[in-house]
Amino acid sequence: MTIQKINPYLPCPCGSGRKYKFCCYVNRQEVNNEDSLSLIKKSATYPVDKCLVSDSWKERGLATLFIIRQLPNSKFIVGVYLVDLLCLGVKDTFCHANVPYTVIEDKIVRSHVHLVPIDYEDARSMILGGIEFARQYHFDPHPDWKDSQPIVEPERPFVHKYKFGMNGKPMFIPGPHDDMATITSKLR
Repeated sequence: MTIQKINPYLPCPCGSGRKYKFCCYVNRQEVNNEDSLSLIKKSATYPVDKCLVSDSWKERGLATLFIIRQLPNSKFIVGVYLVDLLCLGVKDTFCHANVPYTVIEDKIVRSHVHLVPIDYEDARSMILGGIEFARQYHFDPHPDWKDSQPIVEPERPFVHKYKFGMNGKPMFIPGPHDDMATITSKLR
């Protein structure tokens, strides 16, 4: 993906009819100077560039999701979510803002997961539905959810598109970092 530099004296690409330097260039400069967390908090105001999900989520019951939003300065906000659809909901999450696309590409490669496109609303349904299912069994999302949640707009209603658990019941498959004693005691 290559980003072309915009001539500041040509009309702004947003369609306002004003020269770029007197229109969106100002927004671009403000975003460059804004800290990451405040950009993430208002991430819903920026358009979704793409959403990706691991292609094996149906078979494994575990989905890795990337939600990428475009900033006006040609950089991005990215939220990454590891969702256990069988029991625990959001097991891990992190987010970054004001990053070039090359950083996101590197994170995708380092995930060692084959990712395919997913509709944004479907990604929201998977993440928020997983959290809702897990909370029935007193499992809270990963602590970093408080930072990464604005990217998926949790306050907005979502369509319940997916089924969670195994036949509606939680099915715990332990991972390397799971506290098995705590999880099994909650499930009992």
